[in-house]
Parts: sequence; C-alpha cells; structure tokens
Amino acid sequence: MSVVTFSTPDEARQALESDKLCKEIGAELIKHYPNRKWFVEVSVRGGVAQIQSPAISQQYGYSIHLNDKTHDQLMRAVVRAGGQLLEMFKLSREHGASGGEELLHRDSRGEVIGADTGL
Repeated sequence: MSVVTFSTPDEARQALESDKLCKEIGAELIKHYPNRKWFVEVSVRGGVAQIQSPAISQQYGYSIHLNDKTHDQLMRAVVRAGGQLLEMFKLSREHGASGGEELLHRDSRGEVIGADTGL
C-alpha cells in the first residue's frame, strides 16, 4: 500500500477537488459514450482536465481549461471533447455505439497513426 503525503492542507484540498471533478468528468463521458473507454486526469491547481480515449491513443487527447467555465459549461465541453475525439477518427458518437478502434491503423508503439495531429 502506498501512502500519499501532503505538505499543506491546501494541497490536500486540491487533490480531493481534482479527484471529485475527475470522477464527474468520467461519469459524464460514460453517460454519453457508454461503450467507449476513457481516461481522465484533472489538476485543479493547474486549471486543466485531460481527456483521452486509450483505445485511440495512450499519449494524446483533449485538454480543457477549467478556470473560465461554470460546472454546466464544463460538462458541455467534456461531452463535446469526447465527441470530437471520436469524430477525428471516424468513430460513432451515437449513444451505445462501440467498436471501430480495432480497424484504425497503428504504428509500432500501438498508437493510432495521426493521433498526434488528430488526423
């Protein structure tokens, strides 16, 4: 078991806020695109959320700035970002759609070719 140590109460608060927001973003993506796999990382301190579809790329994704959005605006941006990631690679955005990732051309590392440019 690993132990996480925080230097200040503010760091602990930010970690809890980041974790909570990460779960909310993940739940929103799963609600709209339930049969897709998602990876979400949030830094409240950094003011950014990173969304990736590991079936497309383990390295590239979509960044959303947090600081200039209400919660509702953020959730709309999350749904839009998830949909744009799927659309870039001609994968269906339809609710309940799945598959297609296995047909994408990949490089020797397993990354989808064009994931770095969104093509």
